[in-house]
Amino acid sequence: MIYEYAYLYVTPGQEEEFEQALLAARPVLLSAEGCRSVDLHRDAESPGCYLLRVGWETLEHHLVDFFKSEQAVRFGQAIDHFFARPAELRHFEERPVGG
Repeated sequence: MIYEYAYLYVTPGQEEEFEQALLAARPVLLSAEGCRSVDLHRDAESPGCYLLRVGWETLEHHLVDFFKSEQAVRFGQAIDHFFARPAELRHFEERPVGG
């Protein structure tokens, strides 16, 4: 499993509208090939900042398949206009920890 971490910066005053738009668009993202989970976290210290965590089966499902899909277009149309600046994306592999 690969996790995409997207650091999002929403225009001040549009946080509630963004959260509602993302909630409405979540099924679109989840319907993309290889997408397994979608979680949103609001930064407790920085208003307007969010962490979007998306679980993908493989890195290619996100970077290749998703970006050419209809879901990418629809998801972007739903939320892109809320951003004050471009998102910062990182991808992490799930690793076992502990015993």
